[in-house]
Amino acid sequence: MNRLSLLIAWRYLRGTAYDNNVSTMVRICFLSILIGSFALALVNAVKNGYEQAIYKKMQGIHAQIIMRAHGKQLNIDAINDLLKKQFPQVAAISGTANQYALVQSNGNTHVIMLRGIDPIQEARVSTIAEKIVQPQDTHITLQASVKKNRILIGESLAKDLDVTYGDTIQIMYSEDNQPNSRKITMESVDVVIGGMFKTGIDEFDYGVTFCSLDFLQNLFPENGITQINMLLTPDAQEKETIEALKNSFKIEVLSWRDLYPALLSALKLEKYALILILLLITMVASMNIIALLFMQITQKRPDIAILYAMGMQPKQIVTIFMLMGMGIAGIASLCGIVLAWIASLLLERYPFIELPDVYYVSHLPAKMDWTLACTVFAIIMFLNFMATWYTARRTKNINIADVLRYEG
Repeated sequence: MNRLSLLIAWRYLRGTAYDNNVSTMVRICFLSILIGSFALALVNAVKNGYEQAIYKKMQGIHAQIIMRAHGKQLNIDAINDLLKKQFPQVAAISGTANQYALVQSNGNTHVIMLRGIDPIQEARVSTIAEKIVQPQDTHITLQASVKKNRILIGESLAKDLDVTYGDTIQIMYSEDNQPNSRKITMESVDVVIGGMFKTGIDEFDYGVTFCSLDFLQNLFPENGITQINMLLTPDAQEKETIEALKNSFKIEVLSWRDLYPALLSALKLEKYALILILLLITMVASMNIIALLFMQITQKRPDIAILYAMGMQPKQIVTIFMLMGMGIAGIASLCGIVLAWIASLLLERYPFIELPDVYYVSHLPAKMDWTLACTVFAIIMFLNFMATWYTARRTKNINIADVLRYEG
C-alpha cells in the first residue's frame, strides 16, 4: 500500500456524500456491520460472563480438585505430608466425610447429606463461608456455624422446615453396624441451627447440611475422612495435576467439572451454536460491502481506466477499493464492539435482567475483556477482507481501451 492509493480511497469515500444512492448504501453497510459486530460481541460477553458465574458458583461449592475413597478412610496427615513434598502446586487441602441422615422439625422430614468439615481448612478450599446468609446486626462465621452440635443448613431447607437461626431440630441417623438387619434402628440427636447458606442450587440448598468433623464422627464412630478437597495455586495446570495425583495415590481424583459433565457440554454446545448463527448474520452484513464496491467500481470505471493509462499498477487499483471496504468495516466493527462493551458494563454493574432459578444465576451476567473484543474484531475484519478482496480484484477485468473510447 502506498500513499497515493490511500489518498484516492479517502477522496472516493468523501465523494460518496454527494451521491444519494451511494451515500445511502454506505450508511446501510455501516449500520449492518455495526449491528452484526455489536450482537456478536455482546452475545459472547454474556456467554463469557455466564460461564464465569457458573464456574465460580460450582467451584465455590465444590473444591477445585476432589480426592475420594468411596467409604474408605483416608489418612489426611500422611497425604498432606506427601503433597507438600511432591505437589507444591497444591495450595490447601481440607478433609471431609459424608453420611446420609433425616432431619425433622415441625412435622416436616427431609433426607439430607450430612457433611462433616474442618471449618478453618474448608474456608481455604471453597467459598461456602461466603454463601452464609447473614442476619441483621449479626455476623456469622463458618467456624461458629458448625461448632459442637451446631449445623449449617440451606436457606431453602430452613424455609421448608420453618426454622431459623438458633432453633433446635432433630437429626435421625442409622449406625453402620446393622447391615444385615431387616429392621433399621434410627437414633436421634438434637442440633442447633448455627447458620444458613444460599448457593442458588437446589440440590445443595435442600440436600446438604454441614457440621463439624468431630460431631459427625461422634454419630458415626467407625467412619473417618473419606474425601479430601484441594485448591491449586493460580499458575498450576489442573489436568496435569489430576493425572499426577492419580498415578501417585492410585485413587479417584477428579475436578469439579467432572461432577457436571452435562451442564458443561450444554454450555459449550450453546456457545458454539450462537457464535455460528451470529457469524452467518455478520457474513450477510458483509455482503453489503460487495454491493457497495460493485457500485463504486461501476461508477469509477473512467477513473480506473485513466489510472491504468497513467501507469498505476493493478495491485494499487485493487488496494484503493479494499481500503474503502476495510475502512468502513473497521470503523463500524469498532463502534459495534465499543457499544457491546458499554452494554456489558451496564449489565455487570446494574443487573436489571432477572433470570429464573433454573439458570443457576439470579441476573443476566456479562463479562467483556480484551481477548474477546480482539477476537470478535479479527473475525469480522477477516470476513470483510474476503468480501472486499473478491470485489476489488474485479477491477483487473476492466477493458481500458473500451472505457476510454466510450466512457472517458
